[in-house]
Amino acid sequence: MNDGVVVLQSRIAALRLLRDLRAVDAKAGVRNSRIAFDVAMLFFEEAMTQPQAALSVDQIAATTGYSGPTVRLVLKRLLAGGVVAPARRLGKTQLYAITPVGTDGFNGYITAILDFRAP
Repeated sequence: MNDGVVVLQSRIAALRLLRDLRAVDAKAGVRNSRIAFDVAMLFFEEAMTQPQAALSVDQIAATTGYSGPTVRLVLKRLLAGGVVAPARRLGKTQLYAITPVGTDGFNGYITAILDFRAP
């Protein structure tokens, strides 16, 4: 097989993976929004190292660099999708945590990446 065919097949396989990952995004509730994906991934990363991890809007904004209003808008969508849920309150501050739906979505995403093998 010549190198051009191998490159083309690899690109087609990579595009297939990207489509699969977009479907995982939608299933996880992030609906292919990069900001929502970034915020949801932050919850997933925190939960991997701290099972009871919960984050406030201010913590999310400080970590991601997105403004508080943007984070609130994205949280609203992630809450509606069942990706995150209110966890507890610290005084007036609401903390949020990833749900099993969100965890399953990211586990599916990571599995797809780890299982990917271009021809």
